[in-house]
Amino acid sequence: MKMLTERQKEVLDFIEHYIDTHPSPPTIREIADHFTMSVKGAYDHIKAIERKGCIRVGENRSRAIELIGRQAGHGPTVEVPLLGEVAAGKPIFAEENFDSTVHVPSSMTGNTRCFALRVRGDSMINAGILDGDVAVIEQRSVASNGEIVVAMMEDSVTLKRFFREKGRIRLSPENPEHSPIFTQDVRILGKLRGIVRTY
Repeated sequence: MKMLTERQKEVLDFIEHYIDTHPSPPTIREIADHFTMSVKGAYDHIKAIERKGCIRVGENRSRAIELIGRQAGHGPTVEVPLLGEVAAGKPIFAEENFDSTVHVPSSMTGNTRCFALRVRGDSMINAGILDGDVAVIEQRSVASNGEIVVAMMEDSVTLKRFFREKGRIRLSPENPEHSPIFTQDVRILGKLRGIVRTY
């Protein structure tokens, strides 16, 4: 890893602090505004920091900065298996086969056994969960009212807020354009621990 310039260290520190205190990384415009520089200037710093191996930047998305290794969360990271996709709209089939792994701060998983699924759809946007996010899920088979869970119905899985009602389960979206799912036959696969977002 090449040495960073003083300004690059400042930008990297800002990104690390932002990720520690927000659910997602900063946009390039937010970095530019923080340092009172042009968007082009912020972009150039980001690309230079990426070339030096401290971050990974996704293409064509506004918040696509991923910290690498020890930078993430100012602490150690753990590898979590990425098992496929989960719908945040209509339920879709999630193939439970090993896709790849994602690095997440160990503080996000704690001592729990976790897996990750990529979110598809927009039904959880009011909970800050966007299409393309990676949901880190604590593997468990029970849930409390109000928790965001991954639930399986037949061969489909969905990410919703869980409520136990008289004689049924309600899986509620966080987007008024989507309707709740009511079911009596649901299997809880786990509850949400955190979101990993790349831009």
